[in-house]
Order: sequence, then C-alpha cells, then structure tokens
Amino acid sequence: MVVIAADRLERLCLAAFKAAGCPTSEAELASKFLVLANLRGHDSHGVQRVPAYIQSIKSGTIKPGAQISIVKESPSTALVDGNWGLGQATAKRCMELAIEKASKHGVGIVSVFNCNHIGRLADYAEMAIKKDMLGFLTVNVGLSGPGRPISDRGTVAPYGGGKGVLGTNPLCYGIPAGREQPIIFDMATSIWPIGKVQVARARGTRVPDGVMLDGSGKPTNNAADFFGTPRGALLPFGGMVAYKGYGLALVVDILSGALSGFGTGLRAHTNGTFMMALNISYFQPIEEFKAEVDRLIKDCKGIPIYEGFVGIHGEKEVLVPGDPERMLEEKYRKEGVYVDEPTWDQLISTAKSFGIDPDKV
Repeated sequence: MVVIAADRLERLCLAAFKAAGCPTSEAELASKFLVLANLRGHDSHGVQRVPAYIQSIKSGTIKPGAQISIVKESPSTALVDGNWGLGQATAKRCMELAIEKASKHGVGIVSVFNCNHIGRLADYAEMAIKKDMLGFLTVNVGLSGPGRPISDRGTVAPYGGGKGVLGTNPLCYGIPAGREQPIIFDMATSIWPIGKVQVARARGTRVPDGVMLDGSGKPTNNAADFFGTPRGALLPFGGMVAYKGYGLALVVDILSGALSGFGTGLRAHTNGTFMMALNISYFQPIEEFKAEVDRLIKDCKGIPIYEGFVGIHGEKEVLVPGDPERMLEEKYRKEGVYVDEPTWDQLISTAKSFGIDPDKV
C-alpha cells in the first residue's frame, strides 16, 4: 500500500483531469469527490476510477463540458438528458435542480438519462442535507458501456439466477439531524459493488463466500473470475434472504431506468438516475424534525452492544449510517490515504502520459 496525503492526491487527479480536457470546475469536482470516497473508506468509488474516466474522455464516451438539457419539466419534476458529460458534473447540476424545485414546491424530482458514472450517491444526498432537505437517489448501474453487447451487460444475478441481468443498483438516503450528525445511508443492492471486486483483484485478496459467481454460474472466491469470459456475476445482498436485495434492485432499476426512459436490466448501459429533494418544512418545522431525528439516533446509540459484537470497521459501539465514513475521514486526513500499489501505478502512468511530473503537483 502507498500512503498519500489527501491534498496531494487531489492535486494529482486535478492535474490529470485538466490535462485530459476537463474544464477546471469539473476537474475540481471530480477530484474532490473521488478522493473523498477514499477518505471515507469507499475505495471502490475513489481514485481507482481516474484512469478509466480519462480513457472514456479520450474515447469520447465522457464529454467534458457538456451541458444538461431539460427534455420535459413541471414545477416539481424534470426529465434531463445528461448529454454524456462527466458524471459528477451532471449529477451535481441535477441535484441542484431538484433542490431548487423543492424549495419552491416542497419536492423536486429529477430523472436523468445519458449519464456517465456519478460516483458515490452520498455526495449528492449531502447537498440536500445542507439545505435542510431529505435527499434520495437511485441509480441502475453495471459494468457496462454504450458499445457493450446487450448479452454482456448484466452485472448482478436475480435471486436464484446464475447469470447477471441487473446492475449493482445503489440507493441512498440523506437525512438531516440537529445536534447529532446526519444519517447518510448509501448502499448497493448487490452484496458488493463492482469497484470492490476491482479492488480485491488489484490487491490479490480473496472474495468472501456468497459474493459472486464465475462465468459458468458457480460460486467463486477469485475476484478475477468476475472479469473473465464469459463474465461472472455478483449476487444480491441478503444471504439467506437475498430475495430482499433482489426486490430492491428491481425497484431501483425501474425508478432509475424505466422512469428516465433509459432502459432497465440488460438494456441499461450506464447510469439512469433518479434524484429527489424533499423540503421537510412543508411537513414539519425543521427544528422539530431534526430534534426527533436526534432522539432516534440517541435511542440507538444509547444501548449496550450485544456480547462479542465487533463492527465491520472494528468498532465496539452502536453507530448510525454515515458514522463509519466520518470516523475514517478524520483518521485518513491525519494519516494519509491508503492506495493499493496497482492503482497508484496506474495514476502515475496516467499523469506521466500527459507530461505531468507527479512529484511536482
């Protein structure tokens, strides 16, 4: 592992995006969000994405500077064509639009098509939180692209199935609190996101049981099997009750893909996106709402843990969604960001391909 100061890592990404032709504002946004993903422990959505994003810029799949187009609109809704811009820039503008509508009409819902990978959904839910609104997002996303054959677009197998049909289909809620930290619940409906499999392959670590199948539909612990020919498939989350993850994945696919007209399942080929901002003040006084959320958080955190409990980050206390990410960010801003060597090597190679000296950014 290589340990890099967050600000240096962000400067390196910024330099690469600008050299690839991104406007400064877009390069800054993407660099900030990708490094933030690493800081918050989600390497799958972090700087490992930079080389692939830049390759997509070179191939024309990502079009830096592209502006969104509103195809259909009402006071509280909008259908938006992302025009294949940089995903983070598209998503930020669309959430701003949802928030604008919610500020005037109580709710703002934006459905987006022709949208590239937008990164962590939590980044946009937090935009709503900062405006004292509830944010909700869904995306139907897989390991795909416009040129990929339809038969090879599925990423996640339906419950009981041996081949990918759905995307990892994440959803995210952002809920403001008062004195407590906000609740930010961001999850894939597959047991793992694709990026986490990519991280495991890069690090040479085995995938736990129950995460994925190889190309023949058999369970495997080898991350490389997912990227073989034929390609493997991830499983919906839930283990013995994986039909629940499958059900949520279907709902996300429909909200994100069918509502936007972008396609579902094997017909989806990047990020169909559903965004909602809900103006809490149209229902309850915001301070009363926040106080009630605070009480709920305190109720959860105020109880003892069960005997032997250790959380996924080693914690021995009750947390709420968003706490682990905040704890890791505080830690990594002090210690530096941990980047696996293959990812670091790819970042350095990408920078040097533009004549950037990584030691001088």
